[in-house]
Amino acid sequence: MKSLGIYPIGSLIRLDSGRLGVVIEQSEKSLLAPKVKVFFSTKSDARIKPEIIDLSRPGAQEKIAGREDPAKWNIPDLNTLWAGAAADGMA
Repeated sequence: MKSLGIYPIGSLIRLDSGRLGVVIEQSEKSLLAPKVKVFFSTKSDARIKPEIIDLSRPGAQEKIAGREDPAKWNIPDLNTLWAGAAADGMA
């Protein structure tokens, strides 16, 4: 469980802010607070500039509200989004 986490790498999640992100890295601090790459706003129903958020850092404002189905949001490139995190130099 510790190596996979509750939200495995590549999982599509919704934050309590309404943004969607993909889990890119597990946290040693908390299984509920991985590092995520947000890229979509459910409020505006549009892609946003990708941003890496470490949910385990002290003072992190956001939390995971739940998992999402990529098909529901028509996100065919989910694998590219999480795999591209290392290529972005942000992981």
